[in-house]
Amino acid sequence: MTIPFVWFDNLGPARSKTTDFLKTNFGWSDNDIGPMTFLTNGTGAPFAATCDAMPGVQGWVPYIEVDDLSEATARATQNGAEIVAQDLQGPAGVATFIKDPGGAALALWKRAEGM
Repeated sequence: MTIPFVWFDNLGPARSKTTDFLKTNFGWSDNDIGPMTFLTNGTGAPFAATCDAMPGVQGWVPYIEVDDLSEATARATQNGAEIVAQDLQGPAGVATFIKDPGGAALALWKRAEGM
């Protein structure tokens, strides 16, 4: 694994307010695609997104790219993680949201073929 965190979502009940804050405060650009709003620094590919609320998860959620999502999910639960949402299909792959034993949320993510 060369880059541990490959993406970030910010989940919450006030997506548009959060997006506006991030744009105003940091100068980021946005691209609303429906279920999420991609964030960029004005050039290049997006690096994060704001998203609607998910039960049990709020705030920034880092994504960790894995080679085998099922195996990574099984290993995480064996080591004390709690599954929050499993096999969520997104534009660039599939993710499983977990909480580590301390309660912090993160997403295990498998890149889609061709991405």
